[in-house]
Amino acid sequence: GAWADVMRLALWVRDGEPPERSRRIECGWRDPATPTVAQQTDAAVKLVQAGILPAEGEVVLEMAGLSEDQ
Repeated sequence: GAWADVMRLALWVRDGEPPERSRRIECGWRDPATPTVAQQTDAAVKLVQAGILPAEGEVVLEMAGLSEDQ
């Protein structure tokens, strides 16, 4: 997207050369609301239980405030 392109350009200007791993830059937008961790986790659990989202998925981890590495 456009914001990822802006970041690539900023890294290029800062370092004087195109970033090696620039293809992996992505912009992750978040909801500006501030639900509690319990609310987010509850929503994720309910979506998995309803069969709307797979339990082993990036979206569920993100909803619970976790990254794939965590």
